[in-house]
Amino acid sequence: MALIQISGPATEPLTLAEVKAHLRIDAGNQEPAPVAPVAALGAGPGGVDNGAHRYLVTFVTGAGETQAGAHSGAVSVVDKTVNGIVALTAIPLGGSAVTARKLYRTAANGTAYLLLATIANNSATTYNDSSPDSALGAGAPNANTTDDPLLSMLIYSARVAAETITRRALVTQTLELVLDRFPCWEMSIPRPALQSVTSITYVDTDGATQVLAPTGYLVDPSGEPGRLTPAFGLIWPVTRYQMNAVRVRYVAGYGDASAIPAGIKTWMLMRIATLWENRSEVSIDSRITLVELPADFVDGLLDPYRVEDFAWAVQ
Repeated sequence: MALIQISGPATEPLTLAEVKAHLRIDAGNQEPAPVAPVAALGAGPGGVDNGAHRYLVTFVTGAGETQAGAHSGAVSVVDKTVNGIVALTAIPLGGSAVTARKLYRTAANGTAYLLLATIANNSATTYNDSSPDSALGAGAPNANTTDDPLLSMLIYSARVAAETITRRALVTQTLELVLDRFPCWEMSIPRPALQSVTSITYVDTDGATQVLAPTGYLVDPSGEPGRLTPAFGLIWPVTRYQMNAVRVRYVAGYGDASAIPAGIKTWMLMRIATLWENRSEVSIDSRITLVELPADFVDGLLDPYRVEDFAWAVQ
Protein backbone atom coordinates (compact mmCIF):
# COMPACT_ATOMS: atom_id res chain seq x y z
CA MET A 1 0.00 0.00 0.00
CA ALA A 2 1.24 3.50 -0.77
CA LEU A 3 0.09 7.10 -0.94
CA ILE A 4 1.54 9.11 -3.82
CA GLN A 5 1.36 12.85 -4.42
CA ILE A 6 0.43 13.38 -8.06
CA SER A 7 0.47 17.18 -7.94
CA GLY A 8 1.36 19.34 -4.98
CA PRO A 9 -0.35 22.51 -3.81
CA ALA A 10 -0.26 25.45 -6.19
CA THR A 11 0.26 27.79 -3.23
CA GLU A 12 1.40 27.49 0.37
CA PRO A 13 -0.77 28.09 3.49
CA LEU A 14 1.33 31.16 4.35
CA THR A 15 2.55 33.92 2.08
CA LEU A 16 6.05 35.34 2.23
CA ALA A 17 4.55 38.62 3.42
CA GLU A 18 2.83 36.90 6.36
CA VAL A 19 6.04 35.12 7.35
CA LYS A 20 8.14 38.27 7.03
CA ALA A 21 5.70 40.17 9.20
CA HIS A 22 5.84 37.43 11.84
CA LEU A 23 9.65 37.38 11.77
CA ARG A 24 9.90 41.18 11.68
CA ILE A 25 11.99 40.99 8.50
CA ASP A 26 12.48 44.17 6.50
CA ALA A 27 13.70 44.81 2.95
CA GLY A 28 17.26 43.95 3.97
CA ASN A 29 16.46 40.33 3.15
CA GLN A 30 15.68 41.17 -0.47
CA GLU A 31 17.94 41.49 -3.46
CA PRO A 32 18.43 45.25 -3.92
CA ALA A 33 17.35 46.85 -7.18
CA PRO A 34 20.25 47.29 -9.64
CA VAL A 35 22.01 50.46 -10.69
CA ALA A 36 21.55 51.88 -14.17
CA PRO A 37 23.23 50.43 -17.28
CA VAL A 38 25.12 52.64 -19.71
CA ALA A 39 23.31 53.24 -23.02
CA ALA A 40 24.77 54.72 -26.21
CA LEU A 41 24.06 54.69 -29.92
CA GLY A 42 25.55 51.72 -31.73
CA ALA A 43 26.78 51.53 -35.28
CA GLY A 44 24.62 50.72 -38.27
CA PRO A 45 20.93 50.51 -39.13
CA GLY A 46 18.55 48.75 -36.75
CA GLY A 47 15.01 48.46 -35.48
CA VAL A 48 14.94 50.90 -32.54
CA ASP A 49 12.32 53.51 -33.41
CA ASN A 50 13.25 57.14 -33.87
CA GLY A 51 13.00 59.11 -30.64
CA ALA A 52 14.46 59.18 -27.12
CA HIS A 53 14.80 55.92 -25.17
CA ARG A 54 15.89 55.08 -21.62
CA TYR A 55 16.82 51.72 -20.11
CA LEU A 56 16.76 50.02 -16.73
CA VAL A 57 17.46 46.56 -15.31
CA THR A 58 15.86 44.22 -12.74
CA PHE A 59 17.37 41.19 -11.00
CA VAL A 60 15.60 37.82 -11.07
CA THR A 61 16.04 35.15 -8.38
CA GLY A 62 14.34 31.85 -7.67
CA ALA A 63 11.84 33.71 -5.51
CA GLY A 64 10.94 36.62 -7.77
CA GLU A 65 12.11 39.87 -9.33
CA THR A 66 13.33 43.18 -7.94
CA GLN A 67 11.54 46.41 -8.56
CA ALA A 68 12.77 48.61 -11.40
CA GLY A 69 16.30 49.88 -10.87
CA ALA A 70 17.78 53.24 -11.75
CA HIS A 71 17.37 54.22 -15.40
CA SER A 72 20.01 55.22 -17.89
CA GLY A 73 20.35 58.55 -19.60
CA ALA A 74 18.29 59.13 -22.72
CA VAL A 75 19.58 57.87 -26.05
CA SER A 76 18.06 59.55 -29.12
CA VAL A 77 17.68 57.70 -32.38
CA VAL A 78 17.33 60.24 -35.19
CA ASP A 79 17.29 57.93 -38.22
CA LYS A 80 17.10 54.21 -37.49
CA THR A 81 18.07 53.38 -41.06
CA VAL A 82 21.48 54.86 -40.21
CA ASN A 83 21.83 54.34 -36.45
CA GLY A 84 19.01 52.10 -35.22
CA ILE A 85 20.98 50.09 -32.65
CA VAL A 86 21.50 51.01 -29.00
CA ALA A 87 24.49 49.43 -27.24
CA LEU A 88 24.09 48.70 -23.53
CA THR A 89 27.22 48.27 -21.44
CA ALA A 90 27.98 48.01 -17.73
CA ILE A 91 24.80 46.00 -17.22
CA PRO A 92 24.86 45.44 -13.45
CA LEU A 93 25.48 42.02 -11.91
CA GLY A 94 23.53 40.76 -8.91
CA GLY A 95 24.33 38.67 -5.85
CA SER A 96 24.72 34.90 -5.69
CA ALA A 97 20.93 34.34 -5.69
CA VAL A 98 20.44 36.15 -9.01
CA THR A 99 19.84 33.75 -11.91
CA ALA A 100 18.83 36.21 -14.64
CA ARG A 101 18.34 39.88 -15.39
CA LYS A 102 15.59 41.65 -17.30
CA LEU A 103 16.11 44.69 -19.50
CA TYR A 104 13.35 47.29 -19.79
CA ARG A 105 13.13 50.22 -22.23
CA THR A 106 10.83 53.11 -22.93
CA ALA A 107 9.12 53.42 -26.29
CA ALA A 108 10.17 56.40 -28.37
CA ASN A 109 9.75 59.53 -26.22
CA GLY A 110 7.75 57.48 -23.71
CA THR A 111 7.90 57.27 -19.93
CA ALA A 112 6.75 53.70 -19.19
CA TYR A 113 9.45 51.02 -19.02
CA LEU A 114 8.51 47.90 -20.97
CA LEU A 115 10.25 44.51 -21.15
CA LEU A 116 12.93 44.40 -23.82
CA ALA A 117 14.78 41.14 -23.14
CA THR A 118 15.80 38.63 -20.48
CA ILE A 119 19.47 37.85 -19.99
CA ALA A 120 19.42 34.28 -18.68
CA ASN A 121 22.64 34.56 -16.68
CA ASN A 122 24.38 36.73 -14.12
CA SER A 123 27.58 37.33 -16.06
CA ALA A 124 26.99 39.16 -19.37
CA THR A 125 27.43 42.93 -19.13
CA THR A 126 26.65 44.01 -22.70
CA TYR A 127 23.60 43.87 -24.96
CA ASN A 128 22.81 45.32 -28.39
CA ASP A 129 19.22 46.51 -28.75
CA SER A 130 17.69 46.49 -32.22
CA SER A 131 14.04 45.92 -31.27
CA PRO A 132 11.16 48.14 -32.42
CA ASP A 133 8.70 49.55 -29.91
CA SER A 134 6.07 47.04 -31.11
CA ALA A 135 8.18 44.17 -29.75
CA LEU A 136 8.29 45.50 -26.18
CA GLY A 137 6.45 43.52 -23.51
CA ALA A 138 5.07 43.94 -19.99
CA GLY A 139 5.84 46.87 -17.74
CA ALA A 140 8.61 46.89 -15.16
CA PRO A 141 7.52 45.77 -11.66
CA ASN A 142 7.01 48.24 -8.85
CA ALA A 143 7.42 45.72 -6.00
CA ASN A 144 10.41 43.62 -4.98
CA THR A 145 9.54 39.91 -4.69
CA THR A 146 13.07 38.52 -4.31
CA ASP A 147 12.78 37.40 -0.70
CA ASP A 148 15.41 35.21 0.90
CA PRO A 149 14.95 31.74 -0.71
CA LEU A 150 15.39 30.19 2.74
CA LEU A 151 12.00 31.60 3.72
CA SER A 152 10.25 29.76 0.89
CA MET A 153 12.02 26.55 1.86
CA LEU A 154 11.00 26.96 5.51
CA ILE A 155 7.35 27.57 4.56
CA TYR A 156 7.39 24.37 2.49
CA SER A 157 9.06 22.39 5.30
CA ALA A 158 6.61 23.65 7.92
CA ARG A 159 3.63 22.78 5.73
CA VAL A 160 4.92 19.24 5.12
CA ALA A 161 5.55 18.81 8.86
CA ALA A 162 2.05 20.02 9.70
CA GLU A 163 0.54 17.64 7.13
CA THR A 164 2.58 14.74 8.54
CA ILE A 165 1.58 15.43 12.14
CA THR A 166 -2.09 16.05 11.43
CA ARG A 167 -2.26 13.36 8.72
CA ARG A 168 -4.28 15.62 6.48
CA ALA A 169 -3.81 17.65 3.30
CA LEU A 170 -3.81 21.41 3.76
CA VAL A 171 -3.93 23.32 0.47
CA THR A 172 -5.67 21.53 -2.42
CA GLN A 173 -3.54 18.76 -3.93
CA THR A 174 -3.99 15.56 -5.95
CA LEU A 175 -3.09 12.26 -4.29
CA GLU A 176 -3.24 8.64 -5.35
CA LEU A 177 -3.96 5.74 -3.00
CA VAL A 178 -2.39 2.52 -4.26
CA LEU A 179 -3.68 -0.84 -2.95
CA ASP A 180 -3.02 -4.47 -3.77
CA ARG A 181 -6.77 -5.18 -3.92
CA PHE A 182 -10.14 -3.67 -3.12
CA PRO A 183 -11.34 -3.94 0.51
CA CYS A 184 -14.32 -6.06 1.41
CA TRP A 185 -16.65 -3.06 1.46
CA GLU A 186 -15.76 0.40 2.78
CA MET A 187 -12.58 2.12 1.61
CA SER A 188 -11.21 4.94 3.78
CA ILE A 189 -9.28 7.68 1.96
CA PRO A 190 -6.20 9.11 3.72
CA ARG A 191 -5.31 12.77 4.11
CA PRO A 192 -8.68 14.51 4.48
CA ALA A 193 -10.49 16.58 3.66
CA LEU A 194 -11.59 14.59 0.61
CA GLN A 195 -12.87 16.96 -2.07
CA SER A 196 -13.52 14.65 -5.00
CA VAL A 197 -12.50 11.36 -6.58
CA THR A 198 -10.86 11.76 -9.97
CA SER A 199 -10.68 8.11 -11.00
CA ILE A 200 -10.49 4.52 -9.77
CA THR A 201 -8.48 2.13 -11.91
CA TYR A 202 -7.74 -1.55 -11.33
CA VAL A 203 -6.06 -4.51 -12.99
CA ASP A 204 -8.64 -7.17 -13.85
CA THR A 205 -8.08 -10.91 -13.73
CA ASP A 206 -6.85 -10.89 -17.33
CA GLY A 207 -4.15 -8.31 -16.51
CA ALA A 208 -5.87 -5.41 -18.30
CA THR A 209 -6.19 -2.00 -16.63
CA GLN A 210 -9.82 -0.95 -16.26
CA VAL A 211 -11.45 2.32 -15.20
CA LEU A 212 -14.29 1.89 -12.74
CA ALA A 213 -17.30 3.95 -13.83
CA PRO A 214 -18.34 6.65 -11.31
CA THR A 215 -21.77 5.00 -11.20
CA GLY A 216 -20.11 1.96 -9.66
CA TYR A 217 -19.20 3.59 -6.35
CA LEU A 218 -20.40 6.13 -3.80
CA VAL A 219 -18.27 8.93 -2.33
CA ASP A 220 -18.72 10.27 1.19
CA PRO A 221 -16.51 13.39 1.54
CA SER A 222 -18.10 14.53 4.79
CA GLY A 223 -16.20 12.21 7.13
CA GLU A 224 -12.59 12.43 8.18
CA PRO A 225 -11.29 10.41 6.53
CA GLY A 226 -13.62 10.33 3.53
CA ARG A 227 -15.08 7.02 2.43
CA LEU A 228 -15.84 5.05 -0.72
CA THR A 229 -18.20 2.11 -1.06
CA PRO A 230 -19.65 0.25 -4.03
CA ALA A 231 -22.91 1.65 -5.30
CA PHE A 232 -26.13 0.09 -4.02
CA GLY A 233 -26.46 -3.51 -5.15
CA LEU A 234 -22.87 -3.72 -6.44
CA ILE A 235 -19.55 -5.05 -5.11
CA TRP A 236 -15.97 -4.07 -5.83
CA PRO A 237 -14.54 -5.70 -8.97
CA VAL A 238 -12.30 -8.75 -8.67
CA THR A 239 -8.68 -7.86 -9.37
CA ARG A 240 -5.65 -9.81 -10.43
CA TYR A 241 -3.70 -11.08 -7.44
CA GLN A 242 -0.72 -8.72 -7.72
CA MET A 243 0.84 -5.70 -6.07
CA ASN A 244 -0.62 -2.26 -6.75
CA ALA A 245 -3.67 -3.59 -8.54
CA VAL A 246 -5.94 -0.72 -7.45
CA ARG A 247 -5.31 3.02 -7.79
CA VAL A 248 -7.63 5.70 -6.43
CA ARG A 249 -6.76 9.20 -7.58
CA TYR A 250 -8.44 12.02 -5.69
CA VAL A 251 -8.30 15.69 -4.72
CA ALA A 252 -7.88 16.58 -1.04
CA GLY A 253 -7.28 19.58 1.19
CA TYR A 254 -9.11 22.43 2.87
CA GLY A 255 -9.05 24.45 -0.36
CA ASP A 256 -6.96 27.59 -0.77
CA ALA A 257 -4.83 29.16 1.95
CA SER A 258 -7.69 31.25 3.34
CA ALA A 259 -9.60 28.09 4.34
CA ILE A 260 -6.82 26.64 6.52
CA PRO A 261 -7.53 26.96 10.28
CA ALA A 262 -5.65 29.63 12.20
CA GLY A 263 -4.27 27.06 14.63
CA ILE A 264 -2.37 25.29 11.88
CA LYS A 265 -1.05 28.56 10.48
CA THR A 266 0.05 29.67 13.95
CA TRP A 267 1.93 26.40 14.46
CA MET A 268 3.63 26.87 11.08
CA LEU A 269 4.68 30.42 11.97
CA MET A 270 6.20 29.22 15.24
CA ARG A 271 8.03 26.37 13.51
CA ILE A 272 9.35 28.73 10.83
CA ALA A 273 10.50 31.26 13.44
CA THR A 274 12.40 28.55 15.33
CA LEU A 275 14.15 27.33 12.19
CA TRP A 276 14.88 30.90 11.08
CA GLU A 277 16.52 31.85 14.37
CA ASN A 278 18.37 28.54 14.83
CA ARG A 279 20.32 27.60 11.71
CA SER A 280 21.92 24.46 13.16
CA GLU A 281 20.77 21.39 15.07
CA VAL A 282 22.38 22.52 18.33
CA SER A 283 23.20 25.90 19.87
CA ILE A 284 26.06 26.17 22.39
CA ASP A 285 26.48 29.35 24.38
CA SER A 286 27.41 29.27 28.05
CA ARG A 287 26.01 32.77 28.64
CA ILE A 288 22.49 32.04 27.46
CA THR A 289 19.84 29.87 29.03
CA LEU A 290 17.53 28.40 26.41
CA VAL A 291 13.95 28.22 27.59
CA GLU A 292 11.76 26.08 25.38
CA LEU A 293 8.02 26.55 25.21
CA PRO A 294 6.21 23.45 26.48
CA ALA A 295 5.80 20.92 23.69
CA ASP A 296 2.23 20.24 24.74
CA PHE A 297 1.45 23.91 24.04
CA VAL A 298 3.22 24.27 20.69
CA ASP A 299 2.26 20.94 19.16
CA GLY A 300 -1.06 21.15 20.97
CA LEU A 301 -2.05 23.80 18.44
CA LEU A 302 -2.39 20.95 15.93
CA ASP A 303 -4.35 18.61 18.22
CA PRO A 304 -7.82 19.68 17.03
CA TYR A 305 -6.83 18.89 13.45
CA ARG A 306 -5.12 15.49 13.90
CA VAL A 307 -6.60 12.54 12.03
CA GLU A 308 -6.04 9.40 14.09
CA ASP A 309 -6.06 6.97 11.16
CA PHE A 310 -3.54 6.53 8.37
CA ALA A 311 0.01 7.42 9.30
CA TRP A 312 1.13 6.75 5.72
CA ALA A 313 3.82 9.03 4.39
CA VAL A 314 3.19 10.67 1.03
CA GLN A 315 5.70 9.47 -1.54
